[in-house]
Amino acid sequence: MNATQIIELMNRAPFVPLEIHLSDGAQILVAHPYQISTSRNSPSCTIYDADDRMRIVAFRNITEVMTSAP
Repeated sequence: MNATQIIELMNRAPFVPLEIHLSDGAQILVAHPYQISTSRNSPSCTIYDADDRMRIVAFRNITEVMTSAP
C-alpha cells in the first residue's frame, strides 16, 4: 500500500468505506473520506476515528484494505 493507492480510494465517487487492516491485527473503519488524509509522497496517512482520536499509520504497516464493490 502506498499514498497514491490510498488517494485513489479516498477520491472514489461515490466514496466507498474502507476497512484498513494493520500488521498488529488492528482494523480501522474509514466510513467517510474526510476521516483520512495523506499526500502523494508521504510514508503515512492520518486517520480520524469516530470518537475523535487521530492515528498516524505508516503505509508499511498496512497489510490489507477492504472495500465493497463500487
